[in-house]
Amino acid sequence: MIDKSIDELFKAIDDSNEYREYLEARSLIEKNKEVMSLINDIKSLQKKAVKLEYAKDDSAKEVDKIIKEKTDKLNRNSDYQTYLDKQKKLNSLLKASSSLIEDYLHHKISIDI
Repeated sequence: MIDKSIDELFKAIDDSNEYREYLEARSLIEKNKEVMSLINDIKSLQKKAVKLEYAKDDSAKEVDKIIKEKTDKLNRNSDYQTYLDKQKKLNSLLKASSSLIEDYLHHKISIDI
């Protein structure tokens, strides 16, 4: 019974507009070479900055400046902004689903005192 209900929940999420729109937006940015390049550059620079900061190297500040510039450029990209918006909407749906499950379980297992 629980497995069936969980499968129904997953199916409902899979069929939701929020999930489909998120997948479309993710596919769009994955095909966008500029966005993917910026994301990969930022990740690489963040790793470099952490190593430099750990070594107490002052050049970490310059790397942080480059990260900020690249992040600002990424955040100005309309495809990336669309992706973030769709991701936020999907996360809200998932959070609401999680809250419903928590409330249901709390109600089922609560003991009246």
